[in-house]
Amino acid sequence: MSTVTIPFRFGQGEISVACPTENLLAVVAPGEIPEAGDELGLVRDAVRQPIGTKRLSKIARPGDTVAIVTDDYARPTIGWKVMPAVLAELRAAGVSDEDITIIMGSGTHRPCTREEMDRLLGQDITARYRVVNHNMDDKDNLVFLGTTSRGNVVWVNRVFARADVKVLTGQIGTISLGFSGGRKSVLPAVAGRDTIYFNHRHAWIKQANFGNIDQNVMHDDALEAAHLAQVDFIVNVVLNLKLQIIKAVAGDLVLAWMEGVKFARKHYTVPVTQRPEIVISSAGGSPADDTVYQSLKAYQQSYLIMQRGGCVILVADCKDGVGDKELDHFLRMDSAEFLQRVEAGERVHFMADILHSGREKAAEIFLKSSLPPELVREFGFVPVATVEEAIEKALAIHGADAKILCLPKGAYVAPVLQNGEQG
Repeated sequence: MSTVTIPFRFGQGEISVACPTENLLAVVAPGEIPEAGDELGLVRDAVRQPIGTKRLSKIARPGDTVAIVTDDYARPTIGWKVMPAVLAELRAAGVSDEDITIIMGSGTHRPCTREEMDRLLGQDITARYRVVNHNMDDKDNLVFLGTTSRGNVVWVNRVFARADVKVLTGQIGTISLGFSGGRKSVLPAVAGRDTIYFNHRHAWIKQANFGNIDQNVMHDDALEAAHLAQVDFIVNVVLNLKLQIIKAVAGDLVLAWMEGVKFARKHYTVPVTQRPEIVISSAGGSPADDTVYQSLKAYQQSYLIMQRGGCVILVADCKDGVGDKELDHFLRMDSAEFLQRVEAGERVHFMADILHSGREKAAEIFLKSSLPPELVREFGFVPVATVEEAIEKALAIHGADAKILCLPKGAYVAPVLQNGEQG
């Protein structure tokens, strides 16, 4: 049997997977991606030539309070590349340093440590400006903004809501809301727990559309929430696979973001001809595969594109374990019991919902990780020492002619059927 060797990122390193040539449907890789040039220059030019709004230096005024939302430790480190251009505009507007607060948009994640803030933003910025973590459970620091047309009661960070000028920064990549960036820096980044969980509800998760915002109810709901927040300015970037900035957009919440989405869609959504029986997906290495929590995003893409009854092989280091105590509890639950609780209206962890919803569709879910095998089994995965072991077991289930789809960058690139169907 002939094989083709395919590299998959795993933690800080890489593993090579030997996939049977006759079974390989496709290796989903992004389109031709430009090399990075002057990253800071790209951001600076975008900020100085905003889309759909005035320059930030013309929006802000002396005496204004400003809140800037930035990505936390779970996302690629871009804050230190983006923030200087934003802060320069605010200085030009006459805004004092004391009136600027940078908010780590942690959503449901744990708070950033001081060391992580320094790494993400740069010590020169963390020493000069107030930097705070958002806490979705701190009800005293949440403000009610209104209710979306789908019934989501929107609570967001008080510092953000009360600021005279609200700025969002972040990365545009493929996620279940279609693409990250833009409105995602409000919901879930600085929203309350109930608001986040309503948006990430079971029925909507099952309809998730990676790389597609058309008829994507999670996107529509989050965008309404961001409009309620009255965002003044965004700065978003698209990265290459080296996590370098190759495109920057700035300005209006929708118009600037859509320009970035157009660029990201061209490079990070890839059509495939048919649904495979087997999907091998890597979360893309650290930091995207540091925890089970983050790695489940690559898993979600896999079960959405595969045939019902197929097998998922998830390649994820998970060196930091689950990454969320509440998620740990729900991962260990029997899927039938979990889904019964969902139907009864109980609030459950949405990442566990992704796992259990996938179990409804998958025959087996194999996991190549650093976790102890007994722990992997408790989470409902089948532990494997090598990806080749998982391939052999999956082919035994589906037969020698089964097709295999490989997603070496499963957390970054969205496979879509040529007819546009996904989930």
